[in-house]
Amino acid sequence: MSVGSASAVTALSPSQVTKEIARQSANYHPSIWGDRFITYTCDDKVIHARHEEAEVLKEKVRKMFTDIDFAEKLNLIDSVQRLGVAYHFEAEIEEALEQNFSAYVDHFYRDDDLHRVSLLFRLLRQHGYNVSCGEFQIRRRTN
Repeated sequence: MSVGSASAVTALSPSQVTKEIARQSANYHPSIWGDRFITYTCDDKVIHARHEEAEVLKEKVRKMFTDIDFAEKLNLIDSVQRLGVAYHFEAEIEEALEQNFSAYVDHFYRDDDLHRVSLLFRLLRQHGYNVSCGEFQIRRRTN
């Protein structure tokens, strides 16, 4: 590059740059949804009513944690986690698993339902409890 050509470069204003860059646009079909969701507004009363309804449902689930037995509680914890709302019930889940961990050995050897035992095993391991998988080997040998 010569010195003479470097001095020929001039600064362009933003309006000149936009005029020089002509980008082609595709002919997209209009959305079947239109602008319905862009212009959506919700009344504060409706939002408040939904929050109230959610709180009532959360309380019902919290009550379920105290009213159900061991096996149903495991299924409830599993369902709540799979639905993605377990963060609302962390204290209840931890309390239930703490109670179940202390009774884990008793249920493990007395329970004939392999689904329930494996569910308890998985939930305890997911929440950081030290549960040996060797107990499944012992159980398999005894059956």
